[in-house]
This record gives sequence, C-alpha cells and structure tokens, in this order.
Amino acid sequence: MPPAEGATERTAQIDPALLSPIDGWVPAEALLDDAPIVFVDGPATPSPLLQEWLRRVPALTVGWGAPDVGCDLWSEERSQALAWIEAAGRHPQVAAAAALLLRRPPASIWDGLVAESATYSVLQAGPDFARWLAGPRPAAGNDTGPRVQLDAAAEGRSVRVTLSRPRRHNALDVQMRDELVATLDELRRQRRAAVILTGQGPSFCSGGDLGQFGTFDDPASAHLVRLQRSVARCFAELGGRMVVGLHGACLGAGIELPAFAAHVVAADDARIGLPEAGIGLIPGAGGTVSIPRRIGPRRTLDLIVTGHQLDAGEALACGLVDEVVDRDRLDARLEEWAVRLPGARR
Repeated sequence: MPPAEGATERTAQIDPALLSPIDGWVPAEALLDDAPIVFVDGPATPSPLLQEWLRRVPALTVGWGAPDVGCDLWSEERSQALAWIEAAGRHPQVAAAAALLLRRPPASIWDGLVAESATYSVLQAGPDFARWLAGPRPAAGNDTGPRVQLDAAAEGRSVRVTLSRPRRHNALDVQMRDELVATLDELRRQRRAAVILTGQGPSFCSGGDLGQFGTFDDPASAHLVRLQRSVARCFAELGGRMVVGLHGACLGAGIELPAFAAHVVAADDARIGLPEAGIGLIPGAGGTVSIPRRIGPRRTLDLIVTGHQLDAGEALACGLVDEVVDRDRLDARLEEWAVRLPGARR
C-alpha cells in the first residue's frame, strides 16, 4: 500500500484487513514498529477484541470509513483523516501522548490532573519543546502590580474575580497562578457567594506566559509544583459556584480553566483554542480533564492535534461554552447568571 499523503516515516499505515483478529491476535500489531502514529486506511470490521487492542496501542490511532471501529480520531471521510495525520506528523510525540491521556476517562478529577501533569513534564524533556526553547520567544514580562482583583457585589450575592494583567492579555504567569490559588481557595473555604470570573483588557486570558516557560529547575520538580499550586484544582472545586465570561483571546489556560465552571458565557469576539502542541506540549492547566467533560475526548484531541481556533459560534455549537452574547452585554449577562448559582444570596 503506498504511503498516505501527509504521512511521515513515523506513521504506521495499516491495511484494514489486518485488523481482523486471528486466534485472539490482531495481525496489524506486527506492523506498528514503534511508530507514534497509526493510520487505519479504510473501513474495518469492529469486534470487541479489536476495540480492546485499539485501547492499548501506544500511539495516536487515526482511521476513516464506516462503521467507527474506535480509533482515537475517526472520520467517515478519508480527507479528514489525512488532515489529522498531517497535523499530528508535525508533533508526533505530543499527539501520541495526548491520545493516550484522553483514551480512558480518569477515575477522578484529581487523578486526571496528576496524569496530565506527569505527561506534560515528560514532554518538557522532549525534543519538540527543546527546539522551541532554543528558538526566539517572548521575553518574560516585567510588569508589576496585582494580577487578580476581588470585588464583592452588593449584599454579598456574588464575588467578582478579575484577571488584571491587561497589557499582557492576562497571560498566566507564576504571580497570577499563586494569586488565583490563594483567592479561590479562600472563596472555597467561605462556602458562600457565587463567583464571577472575568478578565481586564482586550482578552480574557491568552494562556501561559511564554516568557516563563522553561524556567523550571527540572521536569520532576515542575510536576510537583504544578500539583501543589494547582489552579485547575481550585477551579474544579469551586466550579459549581462559578460563571466565567470569555472575550478576545481565550487560549490554553484561558479555556482549560473556565471549562470547569458551571456556566461559561462567551462574547461574540472570543477566540478559543489549545495551541500547546506547537511548542511541544499538551495542555497543562487541566484541559485534558475539563474540556473532555464538555465536548468529549475526540473533539478535545482534535483541538490539541490541529491547534485549530474556534470562534464563539463554533465553541457554542460543540458545547465548549454555554451561550454567546454581544461583547457589550457580557458583564450584565454574568450578573444575571450569578444569582442562579448555588451560594448566591437572593
């Protein structure tokens, strides 16, 4: 079989006929050859043994045709499958790591956050991230001042938490992380008032501060710090009392964290995406836990592998946000929703 368009030397291209089990064994297994991407090029016959085999293949599996046999990414159209192969070929280790992480739902949110952080740390020691670190990248911000503002609404009905780093599009740096953890942990302990989360300036949050990436002592230490000061844990624990307003750039952490909230309102100018694969990483702010709970693992994996950005309407259509409003209506709509959430005083 000739190689598929867009396939790389790191793609194992499988004839669907080799997916039919023989004496409890799937013949395609002999052809994987340590490839991080496996392409099933055409319709195959599903079976329980095949589906179990696909769940343990240590690679991103992509297929097309009907019926769906259970690959990580699957389309009825060959052109879509080839587009995934091409995108994954640009960062095959990231694509494979993300697929393995998303293949089975975690036993709990915390288990998922631990697994995500461990995978993220492994990729921090990988070649794709090393290449990104060696190239040109933004300088670390030297701005001063608080990163988070806290304001209580009249009569204590809600509390507004505002990301206040507008000149950097509210990029999440170490200071903002620590201020968010302290603020949200205190609100969680108080067990009162709904929480409205917004961002100052042109964007809600453009993701992690790229100027601080790679400044960890080593990946193992970074893994522990990421869990000890987990903003994702705070969002997950407080999520049932939280409504988030998105606008402008909502990338990486700027959608991973809001996806834990009870209700997410997007302004019509919101742009949402998971760009981490472009620097050799997977989402590291809880997105492999929060986003699949809203849109499923396959759509999440598609966003990771392709880096495609969604507009507000697309995010609404797939369930990543709960409603879309005009930009000038965003704050008012958040206030309307806050009084409906548990903890709001009426």
